[in-house]
Amino acid sequence: MTESRTKIQVTGNSTPSQESGDSREQVRQVACYRYLGPVQWNREQRASIDEETALWAARMCVGEGGRKCNKTKAAAMLWALLNRWFLHPARRHWPTFLFLMRRFSQPINPRWQRGGDLARKYAGTKYCSPARLRRRAIISSLTWDQIPKQIIETVKAFQQGVIPPPSELKDLERPRISNWASHKNLDKKYPWGISFEKARQPDWFFEDKKLIKGSVVVDHWQEPSVG
Repeated sequence: MTESRTKIQVTGNSTPSQESGDSREQVRQVACYRYLGPVQWNREQRASIDEETALWAARMCVGEGGRKCNKTKAAAMLWALLNRWFLHPARRHWPTFLFLMRRFSQPINPRWQRGGDLARKYAGTKYCSPARLRRRAIISSLTWDQIPKQIIETVKAFQQGVIPPPSELKDLERPRISNWASHKNLDKKYPWGISFEKARQPDWFFEDKKLIKGSVVVDHWQEPSVG
């Protein structure tokens, strides 16, 4: 994961800007994702993107990709985390998809918030500067009205199970991404990865640990819950 350097400016209960998704409607049907693969790896996991999880997913996209995060990159982040929860060797440590998402993404991770154990451990360093702590607090309290439209649309499609993995992945040697970061030389360490943006030091998406055999599919659709 990479914490975007983009500044987040939100003023209390101010009127959302035109780019914000202030007219979002709750989806009528949400997808329930499941594992599809060899029976010995099947832990009967299910992941439904309820309203609470959807909001945190949107906050994560803002925190990781900034307010200008495009739909392709947002979809890649969501699929990387979905793959991670279902297919990563360490998946037993994450009881829910929401738990994984908030532990994986530093901008929304409670441990990196003011008062959290990691924030205390790294107090006084660049990782927990006053500006970063303030940014994390702002991101973790964003409402739907304060989230850019393109991110809302991507998360809504993810909720409904109608957003496929980015088409660029099909040409990769290992097309199941499970992580991303912008550290230097990641493209050399994980040459089977890919970036979805042009930047001086873009986020590099890759499979960090060999994922188990299988894939993630939509099992069924159901009525949405609020949390």
